[in-house]
Amino acid sequence: MKVTVYGAGNQKLYTDELNLPGKYGGEAPYGGSRMAMEFAMAGHDVVLAEPSREVLDDEHWSMVEEAGVTVTDNDKEAASEAEIAVLFTPFGKGTFSIARDILPELPEGSVIANTCTVSPVVLYYVLEKELKLERTDIGISSMHPAAVPGTPQHGHYVIGGRPTAELDIATDEQIARCAELAESTGKKAYIVPADVTSAVADMGSLVTAVALSGVLDYYYVGTQIIKAPEEMVEKQILMTLQTMASLVETSGVDGMAAAINPELLVKSAGSMHLLDEQEELDAALQKLSDLNDDVMKWIEGAEVKHTDLVAAQALTGELKTVMGDRAAEGTIRRCMRKMFE
Repeated sequence: MKVTVYGAGNQKLYTDELNLPGKYGGEAPYGGSRMAMEFAMAGHDVVLAEPSREVLDDEHWSMVEEAGVTVTDNDKEAASEAEIAVLFTPFGKGTFSIARDILPELPEGSVIANTCTVSPVVLYYVLEKELKLERTDIGISSMHPAAVPGTPQHGHYVIGGRPTAELDIATDEQIARCAELAESTGKKAYIVPADVTSAVADMGSLVTAVALSGVLDYYYVGTQIIKAPEEMVEKQILMTLQTMASLVETSGVDGMAAAINPELLVKSAGSMHLLDEQEELDAALQKLSDLNDDVMKWIEGAEVKHTDLVAAQALTGELKTVMGDRAAEGTIRRCMRKMFE
């Protein structure tokens, strides 16, 4: 398979600031350069496109090339034969710019696969005009490592499959191609809906893990212990998650925390401790009870801005009723793009 990886990865960040060798193990080079090396060692024809030579030292560049990777600083040239173009690139606009530049150069039927820098669905929306009018053959998926390549924790890839939304962003063959590439390196391939990949693979998966644990804990307590109707429990879960998400969007994390009030939350959530084995709740209550003075001052000084606490799916349904499907879908696309602009 012919593969191009865009972005070698900032080794100073990985080794000096994050201290990955000491904390997690493995050895540099980490990131996109390590992905490229592993793809090449699995027998693929690999190009690494990186315009900034200084992100790796000479020893690491030698390791990359000795693994069989071709190195270039020309993004368009690197795209000319890529069956899969993996974007290990800057967050947001930087990735959009690279994707637009390489799109006309990619061979028929290629796949552009994001990593942690943008959602594949948002990338699709950014490129939608070109994908619908000029390059209908190109697929958008994900080759998300969900850990830093080069560390022992990187034993899997998250592949963007069919979205939960009704979007045709990649064929089954293109999705399978990404999974095949991941598995050829000895990694496990998890195929998940493309619009869910960021929640389970990006750094924000920490939030997802804690939130999912709390949701499952409350769902069990609510339906099995309190014997509340399932619909009521699910609506309370929805209301809670939507409230937090909306407040973060308008007021930031500090504003969200100020509106919720950690001291009050500890008291009210403590009353939901109905089982001996609610370890997740115990841990959350302990953490919220132990917030230091600096954190509390940061929260208390925050501004809570105007926020419309409305369920997003209900709102999109109303938009489609009032505006019509096409106009509403355009509005939804613009809102999704703005999350990354």
